[in-house]
Amino acid sequence: MLLENPSSYLVFADSSLSETDFISEVVHRTSCGLLLDVNNVFISSVNLGISASHYVDTFPVEYVCEIHVGGHDAQTDDTGRPLLIDTHGQPVDEPVWELLKYTLCKTGPKPVLVEWDNDVPDWPMLQAETKRVAEVLAA
Repeated sequence: MLLENPSSYLVFADSSLSETDFISEVVHRTSCGLLLDVNNVFISSVNLGISASHYVDTFPVEYVCEIHVGGHDAQTDDTGRPLLIDTHGQPVDEPVWELLKYTLCKTGPKPVLVEWDNDVPDWPMLQAETKRVAEVLAA
């Protein structure tokens, strides 16, 4: 069983730990493995105005057993700010591919899964994203 980092849409007002510190503490107490969802990191970085690379830098990457990427919907919130929703129903955006490259430099080679849960495309699109993962891993 692997623990996955979430997509975040709000900041807790009274949190005493960062998300990566919390995940590190869970790993320390349980010895569980981690599933690092790079799309979730990107979504949280946009929604919360945090640095995606800093998140990866502070994530306990030595416990990562698998990595996920996926698509998301881009919307705006009530104030007009960007709001990304984790849908797994779109192709992987270019910034997520770039963050995957950055992440793999930290983790080393790991299994990578492209998530599609909604509006699953025809085979050529799925095959293209699979080839993109292979190219990123080879680099």
